[in-house]
Amino acid sequence: MDGQIPGLAVSQAPPSSPSRRSTTWLGWVLGLSRSASTSVLSSLRWRRPQPASTAPPPPPPLMEELEEEILLRFPPDDPALLVRATLVCKRWQRIVSSPSFLRRFRELHRTPPMLGFLCNIAEGDSSAAFVTTVAEDFCSSVADLGDCHALDARHGRVLLRCPGSSKDCLLVWDPISDEHRELSLPVLQRYTYDWNAAVLCAARGPCDHLDCCGGPFLVVFVGSVSGEAFICTYSSDAGTWSELIATELGTDCVSLMPSVLVGNALYFGFLFRKSLLKYDLESDEMSVIGVPHTLYIWKHVALDSGLGLATVHESKLCLWRQAGPEVDARWTQDRVIELEPLLPDDAFLTSPDVVGCADGIGVIFIRAGRVLFTIDLKTYEVKKVCKGRNIFYVVPYMTFYTPALRAAVQMKDHVCVPLVHEKLRVRAS
Repeated sequence: MDGQIPGLAVSQAPPSSPSRRSTTWLGWVLGLSRSASTSVLSSLRWRRPQPASTAPPPPPPLMEELEEEILLRFPPDDPALLVRATLVCKRWQRIVSSPSFLRRFRELHRTPPMLGFLCNIAEGDSSAAFVTTVAEDFCSSVADLGDCHALDARHGRVLLRCPGSSKDCLLVWDPISDEHRELSLPVLQRYTYDWNAAVLCAARGPCDHLDCCGGPFLVVFVGSVSGEAFICTYSSDAGTWSELIATELGTDCVSLMPSVLVGNALYFGFLFRKSLLKYDLESDEMSVIGVPHTLYIWKHVALDSGLGLATVHESKLCLWRQAGPEVDARWTQDRVIELEPLLPDDAFLTSPDVVGCADGIGVIFIRAGRVLFTIDLKTYEVKKVCKGRNIFYVVPYMTFYTPALRAAVQMKDHVCVPLVHEKLRVRAS
């Protein structure tokens, strides 16, 4: 019928005569004449509400085995996703918290993600700060670092140099469980001016290092004194320092740049000498290997599970790789990356410098003024991860984090609350 209004149904019963007031109001609203308004009101009535249709039954739930396979494929570099998954239902909480799931999760992804890094800051009284690089609701207990300096991080542990009651000490710290162990420095430390140290797993027999952060550990202490470089080790099982081994060094100082682990060998750098100090963990022997003399300021890094060097020269990131036996110390240039298309213009107001690398994932840290960037060597993706700090070197923190590993997390209204000293927590910006 002409003049129908959507949502109204045509009445089959004889229409009743509408009042004059109704026809006048409807005509004014719809812009109809009085006769047209009378016709519409006489022939239309409101539709009665229809009963709601019956909702279809919910689909049957997935088998628990399939749910576990889905949860296993959550990205390890965003642990907040697994935290949220535990809040969905008790069944998912039971799956994610089971030891078998945690083990399978690590075995599937193999390479631990970088959850953050510790940066050593040269401002007034030098100190260290922890920077997270994961989702905002990642939970980690960050101890009061105070005047500590980060020396190394490996296999889920962080090695800090901290002021003790009367002299410096070493602190081995697990950021997730917040467990820590204080070590006295070796007696010979008082004779050396420059020294560095590294921490790693000391499990007996083969270890894939996927879940060994709570097991035995080894601390390797390297220093220089009287024209010699020496190394001694601390075993958490024995609780004592070993006898030192030494080699001729000449006039040089041990670099504070974190060590690099390649295979069963640790590599340390020197400040002036164009060489690296290699410590073989199996044979307990140390040796000095040369590096290319064409490089001015270089940092030792791990490239595709091999030993490499990195430096910035004329706005280019130059990467070198060791080729052939170490006795020959032959090096070849691996690649050159133009930094100008990747970094902002103001990054070149001062000369950029390599200040760290994340072993196993191919990430280089570059400081440009008071801004810190990461460069992914696989994709060339650049991220600005910290600013406003004068950072002189970086220690990446890489490990697997799953909800069951963090017993001290406080859950309030289904929100993950980090237990952290806010003055020491630095968020990636």
